[in-house]
Amino acid sequence: MSPANPLRVLALAVALLALLPASARAQAELRTWLDPEFGRQMFRSDYKLTFYPDQAVEGQRTDLSVLEHSFSLTAPVFQNATDEWTLSGRVRFQDIDTRAILPDTGDRFPDELWDVRFGASYRHKFDNGWIAGASLTVGSASDKPFASLDEMFVRAIGMLRVPSAERNAWIFSLIYSSDQEFLGGVPVPGIAYLWAPSERFNAVIGVPFSSIQWKPIEALTLEAEYFPLRRIRARATYQVLPPLRVYVGFDWDNDHYFRADRRAKTRQLFYYEKRLTAGARFDLRHVGFELSGGYAFDRFYFEGENYSDRHDNRLDIGAGPFVAGRVSIRF
Repeated sequence: MSPANPLRVLALAVALLALLPASARAQAELRTWLDPEFGRQMFRSDYKLTFYPDQAVEGQRTDLSVLEHSFSLTAPVFQNATDEWTLSGRVRFQDIDTRAILPDTGDRFPDELWDVRFGASYRHKFDNGWIAGASLTVGSASDKPFASLDEMFVRAIGMLRVPSAERNAWIFSLIYSSDQEFLGGVPVPGIAYLWAPSERFNAVIGVPFSSIQWKPIEALTLEAEYFPLRRIRARATYQVLPPLRVYVGFDWDNDHYFRADRRAKTRQLFYYEKRLTAGARFDLRHVGFELSGGYAFDRFYFEGENYSDRHDNRLDIGAGPFVAGRVSIRF
């Protein structure tokens, strides 16, 4: 993240709220959504492979392993000095090897989970420097994606950026998500203030998200971010050479899916985990490579309407290592 453009920290926060749950992969492309500069959007695509080896399922005589494939694509279709149109898509597939059953209903745990989504976004810069934008995403997260309307979701965001002083800005947003755990199906307003007293420090203070970035020295970047509900990301990144960066981090993350054969249509299959991660990224002008690994713990699935149902149809998965690799292109 360029210190000369601290607004990109806020771009990540707002855009992720519109697209939750989103993978870390989406962060680089979403950081540009509120960039004050127009006409610089790039075609971006990446493929990521993640493997969680067998770990015991508590209370059952079986293990569970996950091999995840994720592919994304973002393409600007029109852009000039004041307007930008962008299309995007993502497919994530989890191949799950287990004989586990959901304990309350006796249903077999899915052997595959999908998250397929397509979206479009538009933003406009007014003569006074204000920026307005909107995005719409339609998709399906399920063991049988698009099996019916009950397995689909719609997410939308409206945004207004109002400059404040030389380096700061107010961000007003309205966020809608049909599958959101908290106030799902109800538009949620947001307001945040970007405070950037220097090129080495900036903070986003607001509702419903917060973030902070600090560069104590030029080569080291410290970041911490919070997104509702129960999403935390902290990372320390060190630039060894201009194309090579190494990092360590902590994530508290979650996903959710609609099982096609669930008993109650309002219930979702949630997955929670915490991760300690270390990795290296090598970025050239048009291609990037990343290799990471770490330790995942406090892992569990449950089926319910929200986090208060976390003891219903619950599977606890043993802690253990994971590895991941990513290839990305941009031009």
